[in-house]
Amino acid sequence: MAASKSVVLGKSGVASAGDGVGGGDHGSMSCVVQRGGAGRECGAGVCMGGVAAAGPAAPRRWRHGVAASLGGSATASAAAAAAARPAALLLRPRVLPTTARRRFCLLSLIAAALSSTLLIATTASADDGGGGWRYGRATFYGSLGGGSIDTGSCMYGSLPNGMVSTGTDIAALSDTADDYGGSCGRCYEVQCNPTSFSDGYGNHIDRTSPCYGNSSSVIVTVTDTCPCYYPANEYSNRRWCCGDMYHMDLSSQAFSKLADLGWGVIGMRFRVVSCPGGFQPSPRAATSDFPAGTKK
Repeated sequence: MAASKSVVLGKSGVASAGDGVGGGDHGSMSCVVQRGGAGRECGAGVCMGGVAAAGPAAPRRWRHGVAASLGGSATASAAAAAAARPAALLLRPRVLPTTARRRFCLLSLIAAALSSTLLIATTASADDGGGGWRYGRATFYGSLGGGSIDTGSCMYGSLPNGMVSTGTDIAALSDTADDYGGSCGRCYEVQCNPTSFSDGYGNHIDRTSPCYGNSSSVIVTVTDTCPCYYPANEYSNRRWCCGDMYHMDLSSQAFSKLADLGWGVIGMRFRVVSCPGGFQPSPRAATSDFPAGTKK
């Protein structure tokens, strides 16, 4: 199987490593124990809990939610009648228990966080034009880069030809890419992305200034494979094509439309697009050994 050879030149040769929710709010239920121990004053009414005062308790009559004391001794029937009064007669705003309020506040905070996340995601989508941009890096081959774009593993043959509508603007996709399967004949729009990254050996590479312009882009067709394991070019292929980062090996013609060839490797952003001349199935069928081919 033919495969691409990734060659990185760099400005002076090969690119190198140098280069709760908080405390509960009790709302209007601020209750104070009365001195006489006769009960707690809660808002406009009197709670019947608390320590009973010494001596006979005074009967109470509820009027508009306000407890009024009556002289004399309390009777069991009066106390029972007062206890049986519907809560609605107290005319006091209903206050949720502290635990319920905390749960409600927590749910409100979660809802607000989800709304913020959705807003951020929507903004990010708007920032990339909603076009599904992804990020990776790109090298080149063919011509000055060594190897040939005419013997690609998808078997489209010598380029340019009528099957590849992007001419010599083509790409070899890493066989470790998450979308490698069925990739032959697929088209991508590729842009140079000024950034820093590492190679497969962990060497840091600064490529923050090679791009011709952020708006420069090229459409390429996948016609070849950049295999992780390729003994004939083992060091270079393991450096770029073994999955540490999404990688494309572009034709030198395509790469030169984004940056000077002297840079050797650049950051890129890319997205799947329709081919200018429509999709052309790969002459090579998809198999278990070659999943990039077109299913027949």
